[in-house]
Amino acid sequence: MRPTRPESVVGRGFTLIELVVAMVVMGIIIAATVYFFYPVTQSVDVAGRAQLTDIADNALQRIGRDARLALPNSIRTASFGNQEFVEFLPIRTAGRYRGDSGGVSSGTDCPPDGVAAPAADQLSFDGITDTCFKTIGTVADFANITTNDFLVFNNYGLGFTGQNAYATSGTLNRIKILTRVSEATRAQFTFAGTALDRTLHASPGKRFFVVIGNATTGLPEAVTYECDKANRQVLRRWGYTMVENPTSPPTFGGASATSAVIATNVSDCRFDYAQNVAPQIGLLTLWLKLSRPLSGSVETVSLYHTVHVSNIP
Repeated sequence: MRPTRPESVVGRGFTLIELVVAMVVMGIIIAATVYFFYPVTQSVDVAGRAQLTDIADNALQRIGRDARLALPNSIRTASFGNQEFVEFLPIRTAGRYRGDSGGVSSGTDCPPDGVAAPAADQLSFDGITDTCFKTIGTVADFANITTNDFLVFNNYGLGFTGQNAYATSGTLNRIKILTRVSEATRAQFTFAGTALDRTLHASPGKRFFVVIGNATTGLPEAVTYECDKANRQVLRRWGYTMVENPTSPPTFGGASATSAVIATNVSDCRFDYAQNVAPQIGLLTLWLKLSRPLSGSVETVSLYHTVHVSNIP
């Protein structure tokens, strides 16, 4: 009699119970994956959108902050193909002066403190060749003023002959600083003998502005914010010499400019400026659109920012 052998298990299939258990376990795994994976993906997407928003907001806020500190009536915008520009003349500081009453002062011009000399420390106009004046009160950030900088008076901007700080010929409303001296309660500025026109150059509020000058060219420096759609970035350019009438992209922040990227992933943008939306108030409008792939789709963020600019000369 042959011994009995257990049946071979080779080729044996799953029982119904095993199949049900396998399906239940698989369902649990899939459910757990979905339950944990999608929140993680959503969290990544939210973080990505927040990052895009922060980049756009920081760029727009920085442009707006610089625009508010620009020389009044010096902001201008331009568009060339895939490039948008906003340019202005940055000021180092500002202050106020005493204007003369129409006559030449007697005695020493701009005497030291304590020396009585009526009208000698005033700023003179109407054909009087003046060489100095003293400020009303102290001047902020005085220590950073250099002899490369310029005094600018009563700037009304483009289209105003004799009142346009971008002008490079004809009657100018800017004077290069020769010396500056800080006194106890005010500051003194000297400059090359200049005859200022009262109608053109006397500020209604007796204000003056100090704009940054370029030591090499002897002209004021400008700042440009450039939105480059082709390269998907916004750049800040500074340290270059202004151009009176820029007609192409290279004249906005030329080869000598220092530049820094302040926004990336830029897909579209627009810069516009209205100089007089209200008396002596300008309105700069900025729009940035940023986009980049997130979780298999393209996420887009658009931010619009308006800046009210004081244009009181």
